[in-house]
Amino acid sequence: MKRVVIGTAGHIDHGKTQLVKALTGIDTDRLREEKERGITIDLGFAHLDLSPDLRVSIVDVPGHERFVKNMVAGASGIDLVLMVIAADEGVMPQTREHLAICRFLGVERGLVALTKVDLVDGDWLEMVTSDVREFLKGSFLEGAPIVATSAVTGQGLEELARELEALCHGVPERSPGITFRMPVDRVFTIRGFGTVVTGTVHSGRAGVGDTLEVLPRGLSVRVRGLQVHGRDVEEVGPGDRAAMNLAGVGKEELERGDVLVSPGAFVPSEFVDASLSLLPRARPLKNWARVRFHWGTAETMGRVKLLDREVLNPGEETLVRIHLEEPVVVAPGDPLVVRSFSPVETIGGGRILDSNPSSRSVRRGQLHHQLVALRGMPDWKRLEFFLLWAGDRGLTPREAFLKTGRGVPVEEVFREVLLKGKALPLGGRYFHREAVVSLKRRLERTVLAYFQENPLRLHVSREEIQARMGEMDQKVFDALVEEVAGDGKISLSSEGMSLKASGPSLSPREEEWLKFILQEFDRGGWTPPSEEEVFKRGAIPPQKGRALVKLLLERGDLVRVSREILLERRWAMEMVMKVQHALAQKGEITVGEFKDLLGISRKYAVPYLEFLDSKGITRRVGNVRKARGR
Repeated sequence: MKRVVIGTAGHIDHGKTQLVKALTGIDTDRLREEKERGITIDLGFAHLDLSPDLRVSIVDVPGHERFVKNMVAGASGIDLVLMVIAADEGVMPQTREHLAICRFLGVERGLVALTKVDLVDGDWLEMVTSDVREFLKGSFLEGAPIVATSAVTGQGLEELARELEALCHGVPERSPGITFRMPVDRVFTIRGFGTVVTGTVHSGRAGVGDTLEVLPRGLSVRVRGLQVHGRDVEEVGPGDRAAMNLAGVGKEELERGDVLVSPGAFVPSEFVDASLSLLPRARPLKNWARVRFHWGTAETMGRVKLLDREVLNPGEETLVRIHLEEPVVVAPGDPLVVRSFSPVETIGGGRILDSNPSSRSVRRGQLHHQLVALRGMPDWKRLEFFLLWAGDRGLTPREAFLKTGRGVPVEEVFREVLLKGKALPLGGRYFHREAVVSLKRRLERTVLAYFQENPLRLHVSREEIQARMGEMDQKVFDALVEEVAGDGKISLSSEGMSLKASGPSLSPREEEWLKFILQEFDRGGWTPPSEEEVFKRGAIPPQKGRALVKLLLERGDLVRVSREILLERRWAMEMVMKVQHALAQKGEITVGEFKDLLGISRKYAVPYLEFLDSKGITRRVGNVRKARGR
């Protein structure tokens, strides 16, 4: 069965509620005050099966100017509008305001019901009909059916139902989307059941037993039961007028404006980028003006930052960043309505271009240029654009998801971008191809600069290069290093990174010093001199000497036993062999036996044994050393 949501619109006391009751048999005025005052204050709901395969949900909205915010909440998510105009009064202020709101909310279909025709004669009805057609020129209702009706006599009701049915069959099926989202328009409790919320499902599906998230509150709830127009169902989807019995939350914790969503699919934002057009009759809007921001069933205050001008004049359209006083849960492509702070009246509306901008601090001109490029882009192109915009920071899959329209899984959008060669994965994030090329070049330059500053070094640690690269995700950095190594630009080893097919460039004097240092340590055997003693003997500047020692350590020609002791490689290897042979013969060795074995003093014996322990050759058991594993 096809499901369509119809919303009423029109001035106060033009007969919207009476017309809905005449069509459906349902009185949508449920509040005591509404009954007593004879006006609709809050949203009302009814339903009607226009044919065996067509069910419509009707959202009846208030017409009084004081309750226009409730009208906006009700009109959000409707497929077509039933514009109600009383024949005895004609077009009135809220008629105009409601039509503008519907346009801003993206409503593209509807018809007009001229009500109370039993109160006027034929000539008057003809004149009012002509006035209405003139009023509708240039709007999405231009040329729409105008049906004369009376809720009292029943005149025109059958014709109205036929026209509504024809319009509903022309409404395209809603894109199902992949994430559930339903703005809450009512919250109440039912004895024995607990908390119940109602709303129109915008996208996705939810079933009994599912866990959902309430945003922007961040609450987790479970769907205990579901109804659509009083009938129990197991699942609801796009276009359904759903009533949800929720577990895990009290009525006092929820309110109109909250949004039920798939867990983790949305992130509330306190500022959004959007297009904004001002009504021709509105007053000029100054930069940073305070406004009332409406989306779905939510209303919050905000300030409008104009990006390309200081004043937006009536009838003009521009691109803006709206800074909100409370977070909202929106997606790219969502419609919005803006009302003035005082006096409270609808002044404009538009569409969300970026629901989760990455930075508050951006130059107005630069942001305007970026948003101009963004308008009308398909999802895969939007993703390419935001990847380029993100630069060397890239986007996580979730961040990318927030930038797309959520019509299809982000993986499919990524597949499109990857196939076109516009994006590359790196360390769990996605980058524009240009950003990856830039990052690789920056890493190569950083490594090269290090070795230019330290010409006597063979290797540099990853930590050193990462610190020089600036703040970067660890996984991204590791993947980047592997990419550059795969390109053959650097070599990787346990010692760190080195330039491919290159080594330190030594001057003749440095070559002599290097040879001298190695000879001195070789001559010292197991009782080597200190570094300072070697530098002094060879008249080597200490800073230069320490750099040459590091080079010998990197080459493996020297072995650092402790902070003070260095051994030439041959002597270190022979020490290991002697100890292993002694352990094989006796099973253990004391410090004294070790001293005698090498002919050294305790000054050297203890550091050597601790070195052998650290390398896993020996292990200390009381006052003796044994072979590792014994």
